[in-house]
Amino acid sequence: MGWTFSLVATGAALFSLLLAGWMQARRGIGRFSLVPWDYVMIVSALLLLGLLAHLAILWRDGWPA
Repeated sequence: MGWTFSLVATGAALFSLLLAGWMQARRGIGRFSLVPWDYVMIVSALLLLGLLAHLAILWRDGWPA
């Protein structure tokens, strides 16, 4: 994976983490209350940590990867 895909995936993981946190706070209100948002938050946080580690490796190896 290069820089572009890693940055896009990091943005998507961050967005899903923020969305899951917001929807967890609104649990019980609306039609999306049955989705297990806490599990979505856990998976998003793990993906975000992995992608940040991958970006750190890309940065260590050099910018034009």
